[in-house]
Amino acid sequence: MWVIKTEHKRDHGGTAALELESEDGKWDVNARWDGCMEIHVYSITEENRELKDTFHTCDLNGFIDKLQSLNGVLSEFFGDEESYWESMRQS
Repeated sequence: MWVIKTEHKRDHGGTAALELESEDGKWDVNARWDGCMEIHVYSITEENRELKDTFHTCDLNGFIDKLQSLNGVLSEFFGDEESYWESMRQS
């Protein structure tokens, strides 16, 4: 799912950062050894690849937890049979 585009090395030999891209080109991530990262989300059309959103976090698990919590709240409010949220709840 992820392709490592670049690995940045530390002076003493460890990895300092990784630049990764999703196989479909819709995401790329610059992740550092300290847990901080920038996540870029793109829209891909036949003409180009356009940056749509950037997220910065130093707590990936906390970010994921917040998104899952948000998904739960939205599923409760928009959970009728025709909504996107109901289809996500059933997956």
